[in-house]
Amino acid sequence: MPLLLLIAAWFVFGDPPKNVANWFWKADAAPWETVDAFYYPDKSDLEVFIVGYGKKTVEQCRDWVYLKAAEYQDWGIKRGDYECAIEPIDSIGSLVIYRATTR
Repeated sequence: MPLLLLIAAWFVFGDPPKNVANWFWKADAAPWETVDAFYYPDKSDLEVFIVGYGKKTVEQCRDWVYLKAAEYQDWGIKRGDYECAIEPIDSIGSLVIYRATTR
């Protein structure tokens, strides 16, 4: 019985999907999560970026970034930079907080 109460409290006060994702998919998206791709054409100016929302995997994020980099003739992403942001969990104004970010 105490175990059931503990599990119920976890569901009420915790965040089971986020916890499970952190346990099993630290640097990738869990099957229920999305990935937002951020490409920075100039790594010395991170205020300029292009976003691709709603990718299903980190691999799809990377594929999208490499296509964008090719549009900017930045093959191999030498001048630019990128990140793949996994599952938005909160926002403060226009700032979005993600569960994890990776490359």
